[in-house]
Amino acid sequence: MEVPVVMMMWLWPRWAVAALLVGGLGACFALWRTTRGDNSKAWVDWTRRALMIVVVASMGMTPSVEVKQTSVVRGANVYFVVDVTGSMVAEDYNGSHPRMDGVRADIRRIQRQIPGARYSAFVFGSEATRALPLTTDGTALESFVQTLSSENTYQSEGSSVRRPVEALRRELERSRRSHPEALQLVYVLSDGEPRGRDSGEKGYSEVHDLIDGGAVLGYGTSQGGRMKENLGGDPAKSGYIVDPKTKSEAISRIDEGQLKKAAKEAGVGYAHRTSPDQSITTPDVDTLKQRSAKGRTRRNPMIWPAGTALVVLLAWEIAALTPRIRLRVRGR
Repeated sequence: MEVPVVMMMWLWPRWAVAALLVGGLGACFALWRTTRGDNSKAWVDWTRRALMIVVVASMGMTPSVEVKQTSVVRGANVYFVVDVTGSMVAEDYNGSHPRMDGVRADIRRIQRQIPGARYSAFVFGSEATRALPLTTDGTALESFVQTLSSENTYQSEGSSVRRPVEALRRELERSRRSHPEALQLVYVLSDGEPRGRDSGEKGYSEVHDLIDGGAVLGYGTSQGGRMKENLGGDPAKSGYIVDPKTKSEAISRIDEGQLKKAAKEAGVGYAHRTSPDQSITTPDVDTLKQRSAKGRTRRNPMIWPAGTALVVLLAWEIAALTPRIRLRVRGR
């Protein structure tokens, strides 16, 4: 028979528990000193009340046991991790359209295939940032999709498909704490082309255990495509990025090696996206919920011992106060 592991679990903020103990016990001590001259047994009353405070505080820092989760997981958190480097506007998607058109189409398709989820989005280029906090508002996701654009051409310092890993890991950990029974699905949308500095970012193996499903979606072709400049003005009036070495239009090519490596590290599939007509295999959420639930554990707080002790102390308090109240009523 497996013996459950008992650990302490903070249900309240630590400062609140400390404030209750310090303030409550300090008040009990001060009131005991005030009343001890009139009642030789005042120490009994105030010791009992001090114990009540200790018991209530212990509910904020209570023992807990780990139990296996067998119930169906509720809901799904879907994270879109989008490459916004200049190469994502290379014109080799679905003929001669920008790769970002494919990103927009695929995010909308995934949203339709996983309705009712919570959605969040990260973008990465020179830096990785959260562009959309976790939300059930589908219109907020659509607004994000509509405003997606590559970063400014001459402010870009290049990127790596690994750049968002650290920011994504922090968000997935936070979400797992706040929504422990929800699935976490991650979709990385990129051309995988490494550019500029490589600051030694960690790989997607860092988030492998926090992901229940998803995919890495790749955009672009091996022949490559030219890229329009993003100078913050009208894209129709922008020229094409020029390679400073060759003085001719720069060509961006997909790096499927980087994308497949990221997918393998994350434990998800990889798909090369060349047309909005392509289907996307999204997980059977109901089946995945059942499978995910079987392998998870959660901690159950053990409040009942403290609750029982508090009931006993309250009964004692009532029993001690009742005769005194009756004497005062008769004295009137």
